[in-house]
Amino acid sequence: MAYEARRDDDLSKEEEKARSDSNNAQAVRTLTAAGKEVPEAHVQAVARGLDIASKVTGGKSDELIGKALTRANNIAPGGKLTQNATNKAMESGAGQAAAKGVSLYNSAKGGGAPNETPNQVKKPGDVGGEQGGSLPSSGGDKNKENVPNVPKNGESSQENKPSGGGEDGNEKVKEDSNGGGKDDSNQKDDDGKSKASFIAMFTLSPVFIMIVPGIIIVIMLIMMLLSITIGDLADYEDAFGISSIAGMDTGGVNDITNDPDKLAFYNKVKEITLEYQEEGKTVNPLLVVSVFHALNVYDAHISYRNITDEEIKRVIDAMFVDNTYSETQFKNNLKNDIIPSYLPNATSGKIDLVVNEVFDYIRRYEDIIGKNRRRSSNCSSPGSCTYDISGFYIQGSGNVTKELNVSDIYVRLMQCGDNYGGTYGEPLAGEELIPFEKYILGVAYAEIGPSAPEHAFKAQMIAARSYILARPTQMGGWRTLKEENGKWVLQVASCTADQVYCDPDRGCSSTDGQWSMVHSGPGYGRTLHGPIEENSPLRQYAADVQGEVLVNNQGYVILTGYVNTESNQFISLARSGYDYKQILLQVYNQGNRNYGAYDINKASCGGCVSNGSYASWKQYEGDWVNVTLGTSGRSISQIGCLATSVAIQIARSGVNVNVSDFNPGTFVEYLNSHGGFASTGDFNWDSASSIAPSFAYQGKVWLEGMTRAQKLEAIRNLVSQPGVYVVAEVKGNTGQHWVAIDSVDGNTVNMMDPGSTATDMWSEYNWVNTSQLAYYKVS
Repeated sequence: MAYEARRDDDLSKEEEKARSDSNNAQAVRTLTAAGKEVPEAHVQAVARGLDIASKVTGGKSDELIGKALTRANNIAPGGKLTQNATNKAMESGAGQAAAKGVSLYNSAKGGGAPNETPNQVKKPGDVGGEQGGSLPSSGGDKNKENVPNVPKNGESSQENKPSGGGEDGNEKVKEDSNGGGKDDSNQKDDDGKSKASFIAMFTLSPVFIMIVPGIIIVIMLIMMLLSITIGDLADYEDAFGISSIAGMDTGGVNDITNDPDKLAFYNKVKEITLEYQEEGKTVNPLLVVSVFHALNVYDAHISYRNITDEEIKRVIDAMFVDNTYSETQFKNNLKNDIIPSYLPNATSGKIDLVVNEVFDYIRRYEDIIGKNRRRSSNCSSPGSCTYDISGFYIQGSGNVTKELNVSDIYVRLMQCGDNYGGTYGEPLAGEELIPFEKYILGVAYAEIGPSAPEHAFKAQMIAARSYILARPTQMGGWRTLKEENGKWVLQVASCTADQVYCDPDRGCSSTDGQWSMVHSGPGYGRTLHGPIEENSPLRQYAADVQGEVLVNNQGYVILTGYVNTESNQFISLARSGYDYKQILLQVYNQGNRNYGAYDINKASCGGCVSNGSYASWKQYEGDWVNVTLGTSGRSISQIGCLATSVAIQIARSGVNVNVSDFNPGTFVEYLNSHGGFASTGDFNWDSASSIAPSFAYQGKVWLEGMTRAQKLEAIRNLVSQPGVYVVAEVKGNTGQHWVAIDSVDGNTVNMMDPGSTATDMWSEYNWVNTSQLAYYKVS
């Protein structure tokens, strides 16, 4: 059926609204970042208020506030003038100039701005520099160019990639009792410089004079409008309705509508999605309803009473390639087929708006019900865990006592014999060792699928983890869990004989048929899944339940066997409102799975901070301290912080290396004969791939001149990308020292420091001196 499209002037209003929403959100972000840089209590209170608002809305308050301000400006006296001024300020760069003014103002007040005395400033191309009592560390880049844009998630920075490398050389070393000292160089500006900076703030941005006096009033209005936005549940009647009917998360809000036509429609969607589930296609009913909601937002005037089963099925069919949900395919089908059939006169711009609304509507709803607020981790994949195991419960054998204390587990994918086309007990060619928690995410991704409800997916991960930990005890033979070169390795058949694993970062493929081995990445017959998107909630689900196993009343880990029957039960129970613990206790206490499930135990996990042995590698202790870098005559203990940091990241990644006992010493020794260092000890960035072929240098991000918030965001953008490993120069303005970055948790940058035992980067080193990032990616 066809419906009349909006007029073009209506579309231009929508585009103007989107422009205002975006600029208002950017203004809020700018004020928040700027407020944190100002020492005055009242301005910092504003920034804190925005931070609180961000927590209330799961990190999306800038967008919510921006939209609320757009609404207010449309009805308030003088609102349109205010909106025009905001648009111009943000689009002309005046807003960023104001933020820069704040940074200079902070510098004038002694806040540690990125302005060095002449003797401390390092210009592009400079190598070395005074240490000022810093630890033995590393140099700069000889080919430094203008600061590029910070790469966003999924992007690289190849265009500014230097041909030369960072240096593990050209340092002045000041020893102390533990192999080095802290960076204690706090810079003080003289009165003349302070006055210049203070004046520069206003010279740089006259707009700032107009903005600051009104900040408090604006924020008060913002907070009021935010509460109105969150409280306006009527816009989300469809989302609450289908979520309640289908047993999905509603944030505790139920019975949002009594409209019989809508209730009948929601029930119809639920029943049809369950029919598809029986065919092996997992459908999110909220996504189905969101399509019809978005169409009505853009005046399709669809009556829910008249929506047929065929229309619902048409939307669902548009989501799948074979039995696999594909967001890309779904968006294309919406754009090219479904939306034009309801809005035949719509322009391509309007169709794009409808497509965006389908997914934005779900995102906004999840913000409101607090789904994203429960996401505390910024890990792109979960960390390592230590499992203290008393034994296993194995059906047919009962309790088997087997005390194990294992940590830093990696998985080796093995071939499958018999009908699978391989040889049992032989490694699967071309596969790297996989960190165990990443492996569990990949198993759930392959076996229950990316569209499974949250708690079904979590239940699948815990069942997969419990099963595979117990599997070597059940089977013996080549299925082993044992120590190899300082790390525990679990050998697993990469097929349905044990578990099917799909690499979260590369996807997976296999030859057709049930009896096929599954390989990481494309190229082996039929592609089963692509990579998991970097911001996918699946990654957070894995972080939420990392280290969790199902146990009986004696604390023994249960061999939780499962097939499609159990996975379908997980999904059905999740849609009925069960959480993952309730699901597991029900499934593994009944029928032929009556295993005496009692509770969920959690291993001791490092969270975002890696806890493998490599995390404690230091340049000043260990067998490698006297290994020299190239022909420089200088040792790891003297100038090896960068080499040690890169070695830490290689070990952390789990990639295969060309030496049997990998550590900073064997790393440097290998590079000494493979072009790893210049005669001065300078490090050749690309040489890391000679010892670790899958570990490829990508480029640098320069941070000089950025505010603390901007540096934090730049670091976060890199470490949140799957398979990316980052090292940072943390004394770039006062000396030279490199560390390996592990993760970002809130405003804390977690590091593995070859020069100290500290883990909080900016508590140990002044944020001002974090001058550059270099990053590698596992191919």
